[in-house]
Amino acid sequence: MKAFKLIGAAAAATLLLLSSCLGESDNTFSNTSFAVGGISEKNYSTVLNTISSYGYMSLYSPALEGKIVNGECYIINFEVNMSSPENANAATNGYYNATIAAMEVITMGNSVFSNVPDSTKLADNELPLKNLMGGACIDGRLFLQSTLDMYKDQRNKYTLYWNRMDSDDPVKEDDIPTYNLFLRAVKDVDGTGSSATSMAEYRAFNIKSVLESVDKTESNKGSEIFNLKINYLTSISEKDSSDLKWSSVKIPFQVTKQ
Repeated sequence: MKAFKLIGAAAAATLLLLSSCLGESDNTFSNTSFAVGGISEKNYSTVLNTISSYGYMSLYSPALEGKIVNGECYIINFEVNMSSPENANAATNGYYNATIAAMEVITMGNSVFSNVPDSTKLADNELPLKNLMGGACIDGRLFLQSTLDMYKDQRNKYTLYWNRMDSDDPVKEDDIPTYNLFLRAVKDVDGTGSSATSMAEYRAFNIKSVLESVDKTESNKGSEIFNLKINYLTSISEKDSSDLKWSSVKIPFQVTKQ
């Protein structure tokens, strides 16, 4: 599939979410990064597709055979020696051999692109978010980090909505075509404890169809950039539940020429 590229501030923010360390004595580096399980197109090995300081790359580790699910999302800690003999044929193999020190599954959020709810109305058990950060976009999966007040063991569901009709008439902000999506979080399971604390949660969303649709539209117009604007609820009035405040984060993408 196409590689959709985050650009500008969004790309910088992605790098801030990741940590990297390049070895001094050889071409070895380590990263903590987002990743998506995939299949190598060259030899059908199961790999982890990720973004590092070297850009988009696929990683293979025999220790992870049978543990990686195609399309599933992860946070991984890994190390790669670019100069090792086993990576001499990386271009032929389609991946780099890596040592994966840690791997944690990231829960997939719901992606809904029809029957979008009215953003002026509060959903049952809907939660305001204190902050939202856009992370990497890998293989059509967009990684987002939400911060909110929640209780211990509380479980939340996240849904990312997009009205497909927006692709016909996007808003222009700073002369950039901008498409509105809405992230909505609802409490699914009550937590425990006497007070809530501020916590961060990661979710990944499959937005491949959004990217392909918008990219085609903007490519036909000759655009260079488009924004996905992720709107999220930040406050609910205690006196009037219809009084909702929203904020947003814009994630710019480079248009892929058709």
